[in-house]
Amino acid sequence: MTGREYPSKSSRRQGRGERYAEGRARDRGRSGQRQGPSFRLFVAVEIPAEATRELLGWQQQYLAGDRGLRLTPEGQLHVTLVFLGSLGEKERDQAAARLEGLEARNSFEVTVTGLVGLPMKRSHPRVIAAGCDEPSGRLAALHSELAAGLVAEGVYEQEKRPYFPHVTIARARGRIAFDAEAIRPDPIKFTAVRVTLYNSVLKASGALHEALKTVQLN
Repeated sequence: MTGREYPSKSSRRQGRGERYAEGRARDRGRSGQRQGPSFRLFVAVEIPAEATRELLGWQQQYLAGDRGLRLTPEGQLHVTLVFLGSLGEKERDQAAARLEGLEARNSFEVTVTGLVGLPMKRSHPRVIAAGCDEPSGRLAALHSELAAGLVAEGVYEQEKRPYFPHVTIARARGRIAFDAEAIRPDPIKFTAVRVTLYNSVLKASGALHEALKTVQLN
């Protein structure tokens, strides 16, 4: 595996289930109204195609038989760094500019270690995720750098809970029971080399993730 083959950047989500919160959008006005176009923004590490196929295998082997789960489509498997929420053109451009500062960063190895229900410590999770381990700390450092810069620009409000890198692979349709301890998949390893700013466009058929800006790590 070279770590540089990637799936399509545009994808549709089945349904409108919300993400597991990674941050909150700033309130951009007293009236709650914003003039001009609105973008539902997030920044994520892309996952190479080979690792994506392995995650799809986890879905089919461990989750596909549960009708209470909605599986994440192939093109929406990623590791979120920051979720900005609904913002305008100015904030979109600020977020894109922040990505440019990451081009000098080195690529790094990520290991997807196993499944977990989110929120944690609840018997009925809303999200089934694949937890990510990155011993060098570069993944967490990317999150911290982006979050701090975007907070300083007033377009992001830091989440109080610690950053937990993961890939959302399924969402609950309602109240489900999930025992992550009973599932022991083989770890998946990949090289993180691309970071992308996405706009999530909600449509009647689902959500379309549009890549607005991508930077390549060294």
